[in-house]
This record gives sequence, C-alpha cells and structure tokens, in this order.
Amino acid sequence: MSKGFTTEWKEELKSRSDIVTTISRYIKLDKKGKNYWGLCPFHYEKTPSFCVNEIEQFYKCFGCGESGDVITFVQKYEGVAFPEAISILAKNAGMEVPSLEDNSKLELQKKEKEQVLQALKMAARIYYQLLKSPLGKPAQDYLKKRNVNEKSVVTFGIGYSPDFDTVVKELSKHFSLDTLKKAGLVETSSSGKHFDPFAQRLVFPLINSYGDVIGFSARIIEDKPFAKYKNSSQGLVFDKSRVIFGINLLKKLKKESHSDIPYAILVEGQLDVVSMHQAGFKSTIASLGTALTQFHAQEIKRMTNTVILLLDGDSAGQKATIRSIDILRPTGITVKVATLPEGLDPDEFLKKYGSEKMQELLNKATDATDFQIQTLAKSFDLSDKQSRAKFIKSALNIVANLETDAEKNIYLETVRKLSNVPVDVLRQDLQNVKQESYVEEKEEKFEENFDTDAYILADKFILASLLYHKPWANLKECENLTFLNSDANLLFDYIKKGTPEKPAIVGGVFTIIDVENSPFIKGVINYVFNDEISEKVWKDCINKNKERWLLMEKDKLENTLKSADIDQRKDIAKKMFLLDIEIAKLKIK
Repeated sequence: MSKGFTTEWKEELKSRSDIVTTISRYIKLDKKGKNYWGLCPFHYEKTPSFCVNEIEQFYKCFGCGESGDVITFVQKYEGVAFPEAISILAKNAGMEVPSLEDNSKLELQKKEKEQVLQALKMAARIYYQLLKSPLGKPAQDYLKKRNVNEKSVVTFGIGYSPDFDTVVKELSKHFSLDTLKKAGLVETSSSGKHFDPFAQRLVFPLINSYGDVIGFSARIIEDKPFAKYKNSSQGLVFDKSRVIFGINLLKKLKKESHSDIPYAILVEGQLDVVSMHQAGFKSTIASLGTALTQFHAQEIKRMTNTVILLLDGDSAGQKATIRSIDILRPTGITVKVATLPEGLDPDEFLKKYGSEKMQELLNKATDATDFQIQTLAKSFDLSDKQSRAKFIKSALNIVANLETDAEKNIYLETVRKLSNVPVDVLRQDLQNVKQESYVEEKEEKFEENFDTDAYILADKFILASLLYHKPWANLKECENLTFLNSDANLLFDYIKKGTPEKPAIVGGVFTIIDVENSPFIKGVINYVFNDEISEKVWKDCINKNKERWLLMEKDKLENTLKSADIDQRKDIAKKMFLLDIEIAKLKIK
C-alpha cells in the first residue's frame, strides 16, 4: 500500500509520530492499565471506548469499530486525503515530504480535488460579482432590509445567483461538467437540462479553517414554498457534519489575538452570525442549522476552550441546546448557555435591544449543567410526588456523569433546591445510579461481523494470535501454512520478518496493507479473544488451515480423474486415498 510513498519513509514518519502524542493533540486521553482511553471522535458517546495502544501503535474504538494507525487517524479526523495527512504529520515531525513515486491513480485523485476546489473558488467570486451587478438588485434590497452592511458582504463573501443559467454558463467556460457536478455547482433536471442549484438565492460561501471554499449555503429572499436554506450536496470536499460557518474568521481572530479566544458563540443561522459580527461579537459561528457533531466540537476545541450556546429561545432551540451540551462537553470544552427571551433569534434580539444588552446576556450565561437541570425541572410537576421522584431520578443521571465529587456536590444542591429533598438522601441515591466505566481490557463490548466460514475463522484466529503475540501462538508451527486471502499472506510475511528487537506490531500492518478496504485484515485486527481460548484451539486452527489445502488438492485430483486413462486413474485414486488418511489424522489430533 505505497500510495506514492516508500514503505521505509512511511515507517520513519510513523516512528517520529508517536500515536499517543499525536492523538492527544486532538482528544483527551487517560491511561487505564496498559492502554490509553478517550471519547471516540468518530461517533457520539459518553463513555470512553476509544483505545490507543502505545506499544502496538494503533487505535481501536470498541463502540463503532473504527481502527487504524497514526496516519489513518489524522486522515479521518482532519477529513483529508492520504497525502495531506502525511504532510500534516511530516510537518509536526520536522520531516521533508519526498516526491511521490509514480502513482497515476493518486495523482488523478489529487488533480480532481484541486479542480473541484478551484471551481468552488471561482463560483464564489462569480456569485459575489453578481450580487454587485444590476442583476443582484433583489438580493441587495433584501440585505438592506436585513441591515447587512457592505463590510459584512465583503467579510463573508456573500453572493447571489439571479437565475438557473448564468453561473453554470460562466463556469462551463473553465471547467468540465463532471468537475462542476462533483463540486455540487451543477444539477441535472429530469429533462436533462443542467442548472444552478442555488438559483434565485442569497449565497454564502462555506470556508474551512484552511481558507478553502468547500461549498455553499443559499437562502431564499422571497416568500416561496421552498426550504429556507439549501446547502451543497455531500461530495468530494463537502461534508455537512464537519462544516462550521465562520470557522475561518474564528481562526483568523485567534491568530490576530496571539492567544486563545475567551469564548466562541454558537448560533443557528448564517444571518445570525453576520448580525453578531456586525454588532462586534467576532467569535460567533454556526453549524449550518444542523445538529452539532463530534467533528464540529473538535474543530471548535482547537480555537477555544469555552463555548456560549446562543440558540433560539423556543422549545426546538432548547432541545438543540441540550444536545449541543452533550456533544461539546466530552471534548473538555466549558459550555455555557445564554437564553434568548420571547422566542427571539440573535438577529431579532440585536435589532430590538442592541449590542449592549446582548453583551449583558452573554455575561449572565448559565452553566450548562444548571441549564440542563433547570430545563428538566420545567418538564415535571414538582408539586406531585410521583412526578418529583421521576425528576430526581433524571437529574441524578445528569449529576452522575460529572467528573469530580466537587462538581457533583454543587449540583446536588441545585437538585435539593428544586426537589426539597435533603442532600444526604440525594447523595445516597446518587451512589445507586449506574456509573459508566471504561471498556474492560478483554474488549467484550466490541462485536465484529466475522465470516462464518470455519476455515476463514481459523485463518483469522491464527494471524490475530501471531500479531498480538499471544502465549499460545508458536510461529514455528506455522512455517508451512499458506492462506487463500492475498492480504493474509502479506500480513503473514510481515509477521515472519519480525525479530525480537523489532517484532511485528499492529500499527505496522496499516503501512503495508490497505486495511480500510480489506475486510479480512480488519477482522484480524479487531479479533475478539475470549477467556476460553487454549493451546488446543490454536492447534485446531492450524490443522484447519492444513485440512483446507489437502481438500483443495483432493478436488484437483477428482477433476483430473474424469479425463484420465485406466493407469492414471489408479495412480490418482492412490493419491486421493493417501490424502484422505492425512485429513483423517488432522481430525483425530
């Protein structure tokens, strides 16, 4: 799996990029036993099931099944291609990235992505110019009505698409239709006509923290029965679960301030971000009006350690706030909540009360746990005994997930005030709340969808035992083994080349094999060893591997038997008889 780089160079890069140190830059890891554990960045969870093995230099999540080496982690976390992940690690390791070996497929992918990004950049410029032109008057009037000034138009690169054809025609002069479709800039109607998906909408470029235009979010400016916002379709460079509107400006603000930003303000819509920036709140961002994800949280964490949630004050906004707290807090971000009154959104609040009142609202932001408990209390009738008991049970579940006893004591007092139940009683009940804990070392929680074929299972067990250096695994007993799966034979060769000074490790497998596209090797790496495994199981699997090859040899003889003459048939029959004896011996052992 060269991907354009030599195996030797990649091994050197990985040796200088310790997996624990590297992953710790992205997520919080705690050492438990021999491994490091943290909350998985690839799926939402409250209990750490993401394990990093320092000795073997690989990670594995027992919740979602993601696994890989340090390169794979950076590639998936950053949402970048393999060469870009290599570049990030090389920069941190102080290594120069060599010229790529001849890899036409990789070069094609790289060129394709570059073309898509160039098309998106040009599209942003065209939309912006159209807004300024006579064709942009409807959008200009709309922005004026919404009090969006000229400076904001420039800062956010706001544009306009006047119709279904103008932008498509202009872009088609410079890019192929295939590139424009991959960029999400062209869609095709049922009649086969190509059109601009953002037609007759105000267009906001979506820019990542590296300054690349990766997509667009477009808003209707007239009262029509269409969705208010239309975002770019998922594609080569656009993934809605990772996009934060205004993250590029937040990064710029951090760079200019030469220190951490005191807090980021998270709102729901693009125009809310624009209004907040105009009012002087330059650290405001939004997640495209969608539910916050772990990727959003990790991206924000790089910029600041504190987030104030300023979501709409209606019931939907409150639900979004609760979910955002659950997503943000596991990353170590301090979360506060500023509740907007009267069901107003940030833009409406600023128009009605002004920036000074907004600052007062932000200064009075409620601690996230307080907000959760207070919001929970509103959904129960606390004058009713049964309802109050249900509230206490739910509130204690919130308290139980806090990290320190000091925090728990503080919020037990909040529950006491709302429920009128003594703290000592609440503390006793808290001990009965099921505590979430780290996944046990024997890794019982992870289930792999293994192939049910007994021979494949045996092969996976053999290779997993050798790779994980299990006490029953004897490499000498495997000298004459061969595997049907080509990746299995690559892995077996890698294991055999290991020495006491430099044994085979799991992390090294990702350098020689494209694990992501090899279900068999994934099964080996994620193999679950149960407590009943013994030396006999090992020997049975070795025999199973040998038995398969004997049966395959017998099948070949049976095929030749059909066209053989009398003398040949006798010889073949004798060989088949001897094979049957060997197979029988294996089953007796």
